[in-house]
Amino acid sequence: MKIRLAGGVVASGRAAWAARPAGPARLPDGAGARPGEPVALGPDGADAADVRHAVTELTRLVADGGAVAAGAGVDLGAGFRSARLDGARGDQRDAVLAALRAVGPDGAERLGARSAFLVALFGPAVTKPVGAAAGRAAAEGRWAALHLAAAASDVLGPEQLERVLALDAGNAAVIAGGPPSALARHLRRVLEPLPRRRRLDLVVDLWGRVLEHHEAVARRQRRLATQSGRDRVDALRLRRRHDDDQDVLWRVRMSLGGREPSLADAARWVPDAPYLSVLLDRLLEDALGVTALLRTAVAVADHGLHDGLARSADLLAVAASLVTDEAAGYAGRRVPGLTGLPSRPAPYVRDLHRRISGGVPRDAKLAGYVRTRLACARDLALLIVADAAVATRLARDLRASTPRRWAACGLRRWRAAAGYGRSPADWAGIPEWTNALQPDTAPLYERLATEPDAAATETVGDLLWYADLVDALALVHGHERAAPTPGTGEPWFEHDPEPPPAEPLAPRLDSVTLAASGAAQLVALGGVPPRNARTWPDLTAALLSGTAIAEALTGEFAVPAALLERDGAAVPGAGVRVKIARTARDLSEWADHMGNCIASPGYLDDARKGRTGLVGLYDARGALVANAELCPLRPGSRGWRVGEIAARFNDEPDAELERRFRAWVATVPGPGAAPDVPAEAAAEVEVEPPPVRPARRRGAPRLVEEVGPALGPLARDAWPGPGALAVFAAVAATPPDAALVRLRRLGAAQLAGAVRRALDTGAADLAALWTATGRRPLAEALDALDPALRERFDRLPLLLAEPPLPKTLRRLVTLPGVADAYALDLAGRRMRRAVGRLAVQDDPVLARAVARHAAAPLLCALTVAVTCAAPEAELAVVAAPRAATVPGFPATTLADEDGVWRRALPAARELGADTGRFWDGIEAHGLRVPASWLGAGGWPALWARAHGRR
Repeated sequence: MKIRLAGGVVASGRAAWAARPAGPARLPDGAGARPGEPVALGPDGADAADVRHAVTELTRLVADGGAVAAGAGVDLGAGFRSARLDGARGDQRDAVLAALRAVGPDGAERLGARSAFLVALFGPAVTKPVGAAAGRAAAEGRWAALHLAAAASDVLGPEQLERVLALDAGNAAVIAGGPPSALARHLRRVLEPLPRRRRLDLVVDLWGRVLEHHEAVARRQRRLATQSGRDRVDALRLRRRHDDDQDVLWRVRMSLGGREPSLADAARWVPDAPYLSVLLDRLLEDALGVTALLRTAVAVADHGLHDGLARSADLLAVAASLVTDEAAGYAGRRVPGLTGLPSRPAPYVRDLHRRISGGVPRDAKLAGYVRTRLACARDLALLIVADAAVATRLARDLRASTPRRWAACGLRRWRAAAGYGRSPADWAGIPEWTNALQPDTAPLYERLATEPDAAATETVGDLLWYADLVDALALVHGHERAAPTPGTGEPWFEHDPEPPPAEPLAPRLDSVTLAASGAAQLVALGGVPPRNARTWPDLTAALLSGTAIAEALTGEFAVPAALLERDGAAVPGAGVRVKIARTARDLSEWADHMGNCIASPGYLDDARKGRTGLVGLYDARGALVANAELCPLRPGSRGWRVGEIAARFNDEPDAELERRFRAWVATVPGPGAAPDVPAEAAAEVEVEPPPVRPARRRGAPRLVEEVGPALGPLARDAWPGPGALAVFAAVAATPPDAALVRLRRLGAAQLAGAVRRALDTGAADLAALWTATGRRPLAEALDALDPALRERFDRLPLLLAEPPLPKTLRRLVTLPGVADAYALDLAGRRMRRAVGRLAVQDDPVLARAVARHAAAPLLCALTVAVTCAAPEAELAVVAAPRAATVPGFPATTLADEDGVWRRALPAARELGADTGRFWDGIEAHGLRVPASWLGAGGWPALWARAHGRR
């Protein structure tokens, strides 16, 4: 009897048993078995008890190491060894490493001769020192180093492998995803063209950078864990406003000789110098106090409770001494109906200082005591940042002597405890504020040129303490310091800056496997590994700079209509939805997450020519779980087959998911399937040969010369009026001529924040913003362009997509007239996505704006976006599930092909909605909007108001 095993091995004179619910099942000649199934291989006439014991051991091995571990030939007792049937993925090194982890170093003898499994792991050139280093790594639990060494053995020599085997990742999952054989393929593709001496440096550098990435993520999580998970800013704002109101009312009474003021009395009251002095002093005390709390939270997160408190003792002592017992007690008193948190940081600063100075008992109560007093530091800091803007504006507008005296005060005692997070020699202040507070004083960096003692030279008016406050907020969020955001208005710094948008196909550092996979993808697309690269960033930067990468990401796929119609469809019983790749950018996003080769030239070329369909399968949480390649059967009218399907890192997908997906694909009509035509009509159809399309001369080299002179004037003619540009300037908080440059530099979160500020302050209303962002001069110019030019240069539509652009188009958008139009189109699309982001987040500022200013088309688009996203916010049902009629006057219906709801779908896509989910959302939950949008009268009232706005 012959049994075909993984790796092309044929076992003769043996029998195989697999684990089944009813007990061991014998598999003669592989009948009834699944490809790659783990089996117990043993004597043909084995005793039933021995078979049961072997299959039990096999089940335990698979539970500990996965099905791949069975391929290592692990001894199962009584002459049985584990194996896998033909059809398994991976190679022998995957099986040996998985089995070694499952049985442990003490059970390594079950894998056979030590020399044999070392050869399987590291190749025939393995040496005794490599074997000893591997043994130490296994005994110490450094499986990630073993994994990397086994994968890198194809490109590194034995002495280099010893260094790899000495690496230690601690608890970081630096090799998450994929077997060693997959990582080996990626490393070969990237490193084989390089000199051998360079390869080790790059592998070790990659390891270190992935480890740094994991440490940064863990540090951010630890620090954020010191803060409350609930947003309490609004509750604290009400409490602080109550205290401020009480203070103002007291001052108005005193100005009236103790008489209770009327509304007119309060309106006539003007802030005087004593009030301004108290306001500024309180601002500084609060800022230093909350900075001490934030830095203490960071120290506790990084160094532990007792060490962190000890490191912060001096800082807390200085901050506590700035506030009187009376002021701290007033801020910490209870106010009925308001939050129990103090309105100022002083009470918590003094509590921590007293606990530390009185000796810290190492008991279970200490952690809870400290945690509750640090948990609201971030919320307090956000309010104090806003207070700083209010106080400094008031000081600037009053132009009194009090602010200048306050600004001239020193901070020597604070600096002795706090030190400097930023270099004073580089600090120029915040001109709009510092110039108003100390107009006759040179910036700090200039004064330090003659007086190098920063602590003696610095004054309150330099506002370096304000930067320290925002930097402390940034530290809590895991950043080294806050990022400057000049020109965007207060608060001048971003404490949690969003990282710049990742370049398409840029390798990620989530794991070594994912980084190597991304680099291998770039090589496959035409990138050339530089022979002199010493670090991993040098390598990837050189790969990304190749023009082949930008060219590979352009163009749309020729997707057959039968597949496009099923975009967004659910696979029955599989719990997944189908997304059809339409462009190379879809594939780049999939490859970035999945760590596979789906964006390689072979797949791209076939998809562009319509030879295959590429599919992503998304689960109910919206996570990509598998990719598949669909190939047409021959002839095409027969339908489709699954050419390949794989989970992340090319692992095997869930068996049940694969079975149901293959069954679903079998129901999709083929690209050549003819529509149903009555026989009598078919007889009248005259069959004509398809027209021969003339060969097109390549136009890219002349695109700029031929299109530029025509497109520029058309774009200038379509340029919007000053009203639209004023909206962009209001969002950017810059003059109109600098607005587009500023908006282009903002990340998604920063842009959403800028839109929110513009709506909140009234600098722009929602209706005007929607109208302005709908003006697209470049799109209008392309529509008006000579059709012959559009037909000849078929890449022109890419001007309306996101960067990067192909090289010739990048030259085109630098031409006068075209450059500004391209920037305005891009800013308009991104601002609409920012509005969609605020809508899905149920932002209260946008909710108020929708209630006041949303016209009917905008309201429809926002409603579609929210219905598609189904956020976790409180949603109100507008139309019941599966209902077509939407209540309100005038009446509308979802079924109207030319109605407002169908016309809103393209605008909803601009808001960032995946409209493929819209009808499924209608079926499951109905048409929904955030409850915060609805006031008295509910949806009918909101719809009536919106319909009245054009």
